[in-house]
Amino acid sequence: MKKTVPDYPNLQQQRQQLLQELSGLEELRRGSLTEQFLMVKRKGGSRVKRGPYPLLTRKHGRKTVSLRLTDPALVPLYRQQIQALRQFETVVDRLVLVGEKLSDLAVAEVVQKKTPGGTGTSRRGASSRRRSGS
Repeated sequence: MKKTVPDYPNLQQQRQQLLQELSGLEELRRGSLTEQFLMVKRKGGSRVKRGPYPLLTRKHGRKTVSLRLTDPALVPLYRQQIQALRQFETVVDRLVLVGEKLSDLAVAEVVQKKTPGGTGTSRRGASSRRRSGS
């Protein structure tokens, strides 16, 4: 199906670029990283603040699930995976917008083929309304 609208090739190119961007995103992780501090009671009764401990939190259904990361070397990897998911969501949003524009062009083409005048209004319907009111 060939489109005559000048925007169509540009939108197709944008779509292909977004799909290629998506294909490069492999390691995705939901959630966010925070720091957890704990108040610990010593033998003498005094309290001391311990931490920070890296904590991965995410929603699972209606609950928030947390996982303490015991290996600090993994924190940068988790951050990168979380950032990749955010980038994935942004690219998908842009892909949907481009898809909607392409859909609008397809609908406009069908409407234009059906109505030679391109307006999409029926003269017969308008005149019948005038007659019934007089």
